[in-house]
Amino acid sequence: MLEVENFTKYYGDLCAVEDLSFHIEEGEFVTLLGPSGCGKSTTLHAIAGLVEPTDGRILLRGEDVTELPPEKRNIGMAFQSTALFPHMTVRENIAYGLKMHGYSTGDIEDRVEESLQLVDMPDHGDHKPGELSGGQQQRVSLARSLAYEPDILLLDEPLTGLDRVLREEMRGWLNRIQREVGVTTLYVTHDQEDALSMSDKVVVLNDGKAQQIASPEEIYETPTNPFVAEFVGKSTQFDGQVTHEDGRAVVYNDSKRITLPDSGVSDDQSVALYVRPEDIDVSPDPTGAENEFLGTVTDIANLGNRAEMTIELEDESTALAHTTRFPDIEIGDDVYLRFPAERVIVL
Repeated sequence: MLEVENFTKYYGDLCAVEDLSFHIEEGEFVTLLGPSGCGKSTTLHAIAGLVEPTDGRILLRGEDVTELPPEKRNIGMAFQSTALFPHMTVRENIAYGLKMHGYSTGDIEDRVEESLQLVDMPDHGDHKPGELSGGQQQRVSLARSLAYEPDILLLDEPLTGLDRVLREEMRGWLNRIQREVGVTTLYVTHDQEDALSMSDKVVVLNDGKAQQIASPEEIYETPTNPFVAEFVGKSTQFDGQVTHEDGRAVVYNDSKRITLPDSGVSDDQSVALYVRPEDIDVSPDPTGAENEFLGTVTDIANLGNRAEMTIELEDESTALAHTTRFPDIEIGDDVYLRFPAERVIVL
């Protein structure tokens, strides 16, 4: 469906994106994920025809569209700022894009009503954008982008600025619409929860370069480098040199002996270790399990469905653990934390 081949973009001497390649299959939902300034929007705008590549090619349905202007590419796009015309009604905003794509008057009327039904706003056609909530405005923006049946839908941080509850609601709604319509989608965000919850595939970017391209599960469970491990999800980090004892790979980190999974690491190899907070168990008493350490609780954040506990270990390093909600443990309590060797990410 979409292929980005060796895309590079310079602004003067500044390299915004370097030699980026990825592809999107028909009907896939793919996310460009990374911090501000990593090249996400530059890549999206190049696909849309708003930015001219310094090098590389962009192919849509097998056709090289690198040199085509935006209006010659059958692409839908929705921005963080909805870019709705404030003086037009919702119907007129949706109809505008259809007119630009040459639809007849009768077809426009039908498509507008279908689009309003699609985004669950059949009774809002005569409203002006200023009369709508932020979430409703984003729905109209999406309806306008989908009305003329684009080959691919580009979404540039459309949920940024929404409050947490509305953002979560819009995630589910957007995912449902995308699956229902079956439109191929490329989504740009710096929010890892957006990427992990909605995507078929995630392209993690940093400093204009792809760090990892994989499914959300692979990105989270098996990151390929420290940047991905630290940017996507929270974790407790240790480091040290590998040695082998009784056939097991271990790392000594200050006073801690950490047993590793059977990952093929060699002796004297320097590694960074990451343990996700949901893989750390916490209790007031020791169990004698491997990778068990004593610490003191320094903070507890009750998040409703779980608690996030910060624990200072005896060597003054810090661990982060998720526990059941409102645990019977208080700040200042001594606790034992433990994690299985197979849940240690070794990089």
